[in-house]
Amino acid sequence: MLAKWYVFMYKKVMILIAFLPILDFPVLGLPILEAGAVQLRDGKTYFVHLPTLLEVESTVSVIYARNATYYFKIALPQSMGENLQRLEIVQSEGFETIDFRLDETIAYLQPPSGDRLPISGKAEIPQNQDRDQRKIVITFNPPIPANGELNRQLVVGLRPIRNPRYDGVYLFGVSASPQGDRPNTQFLGYGRLNFYDPFR
Repeated sequence: MLAKWYVFMYKKVMILIAFLPILDFPVLGLPILEAGAVQLRDGKTYFVHLPTLLEVESTVSVIYARNATYYFKIALPQSMGENLQRLEIVQSEGFETIDFRLDETIAYLQPPSGDRLPISGKAEIPQNQDRDQRKIVITFNPPIPANGELNRQLVVGLRPIRNPRYDGVYLFGVSASPQGDRPNTQFLGYGRLNFYDPFR
């Protein structure tokens, strides 16, 4: 009998919590929903639907090549809830640090039609960061709209000064931040590039 009472009360409490945002009662630690976006009481913004890292590929996978481009392909949901303000790309594994020509970074949106729609983005290395972090931040201006076509992709191309001298696997972690004064950066996953020595 006591177990049934607990189940009954649990259901009532869950229903009440679900309706609190609609009734405009603040709940400590729970997000407030505003126009499809998620914003906490402390001002932090979150994605409602998170972008997805699809793949990372290099146009040239031979070590020490100088004309490669690394493409990061990210699926954008039809509604993210918040505009996409920036990406962070961090080399997390590899035998050496890869340096990039940041002023040659490209970015475009690719809708289902296959067209490439260029977007404005600035790539930079955060000031005062430890070199071992190997982080690149790409800020989009204006931010990428939260709402768009189904199956659209964001593609970012980084141009290395050259491919690494040593073969093997190099991993890149990708994170995304929504627009806002206090964005909550969320990890999208790891991309893997494999470089080889043609003479081995």
